[in-house]
Amino acid sequence: SILAASNVVHHSLPEGPIIAAWQNWGRCNESQTLLAVERGVNVIFWFASSLLKVDGKPQVAGPLPDLDCVARVRKSIEAKDLDTRHLITIGGWNGPHPDTSFTGEEWFHAWHTWNQGLALPFDGFDWDLEGNDWTQSRYNVFSSACMQLVVDMSSFAKKAGYLVTMAPAQTYFDVTTSKFNRFLNNSNEDYHPDFFYRGRNCYAYWWAAAPEGTFDLVTIQLYESYAPAMQALHSGISEEEYLQSYAAQFLNGWTIHFDDPSLPLQGDVKIQVPHSKLLLGVSWGSPPKWAFFWPEQLAAAYQAAKEVERPRGYSFWMIGLEDTFGNHSNRTLSFAHGLNQFLHVRGGRRMQSIPAAVNAGEETFKSIHV
Repeated sequence: SILAASNVVHHSLPEGPIIAAWQNWGRCNESQTLLAVERGVNVIFWFASSLLKVDGKPQVAGPLPDLDCVARVRKSIEAKDLDTRHLITIGGWNGPHPDTSFTGEEWFHAWHTWNQGLALPFDGFDWDLEGNDWTQSRYNVFSSACMQLVVDMSSFAKKAGYLVTMAPAQTYFDVTTSKFNRFLNNSNEDYHPDFFYRGRNCYAYWWAAAPEGTFDLVTIQLYESYAPAMQALHSGISEEEYLQSYAAQFLNGWTIHFDDPSLPLQGDVKIQVPHSKLLLGVSWGSPPKWAFFWPEQLAAAYQAAKEVERPRGYSFWMIGLEDTFGNHSNRTLSFAHGLNQFLHVRGGRRMQSIPAAVNAGEETFKSIHV
C-alpha cells in the first residue's frame, strides 16, 4: 500500500471559482499574502522547491521560503476563516530538474516524509519544471527518466490524497499543435524564430500518461515569452476575443501525436481537460514580449463565454507585485481584487489598498520566464 489507509488525508480544492497566486522565489510576504487572500486568493503556490540528491539520499531542497513564516501566514488566514489551499511549487525557471537517481515512488515517499515533518504540511505540490537561460543546458530537455518520474510521483501523491497541479508555459501544453517532444529549446519559424525557449507539449504528456484524475489543476502561463498568446495579440486580435477563443479551443480538446520511442505512451492521444481544472495564468509582464491582460478584459471574456468554455479561474505571478503599475501605465494593479470582482471568491469585504512597492518592477522580469 502507498500509505496506511488511516494516514491518508484527502485534500480537495475550495468549492467554486479559483483565484490562485504564486509567491516570489523563497519569499513569504506576510502582510501582502494575507491581504491577497482577503481580496480573493484561495490557492497559494509557495515558491519553490527542488528534488535533489544530497549525500546519496533524495532531499527536498530550496530555494524554499521561510517555513515558519509560511506557518504563521497560514494560521492568520485560518483565524480569519478564509478557505485557502497551500501548495509548494517544484521547479521554476533555471531550476534543476528532479534527480532521476530515484524513482517517482521513492521521490513521493521522500517528499511526503519531509512534508509531514512541517508544522503545517502543504496540501500538495505544483509542477513548474521549466527550461534554462543557457540554451545548451541539460535542463533544456526533460530526460525520459524525468518524464516518467513526474507521472509516477504525481500518481502516488494523488493516491495518498494530496492535491497535484501543474503550471506549464503555454507552449509546454499547447492546443495550437499536435506535435510533441521533450525539448525546451525549440523555436518557431513563424514568430521570433531566433527565440529558442519553447516547449512542445511536454506537460501534455504528463496529463495523458498519468492515471485519469491525477492532476487537480492545469494553469497555462499565457505570459510565457513570445507565447502563442502574444503572437495572437500581435496579429491584431483583441484581448477579450483571444481569451474567449483560446479557452474554448483548449477545453474542446485536441489530439497530440506522441512518437518518442523512449517513452511508454505512443500514438495519437486525445487531450481533454475539463473546465473545472483549467486556470489561465497572467502576470505583470508587458508586450511586445509578454501578453498582458487587465482584470476587466479577463472578466469580459469570462462573462461572454458558455460555462463549459470558461476556465475555473486564474492564477497570477506574483503576490509580491500586487499594487504595482500594470502594462507600462500609471495604473496600479491588484489581480486578486480585480479577479474577485467577477469571480466572487470573497464577498462583502471592503477591499483595501496598499501603496505601490518601490522598485518592485526590477523583480518582475527576472522572475518571468526568460
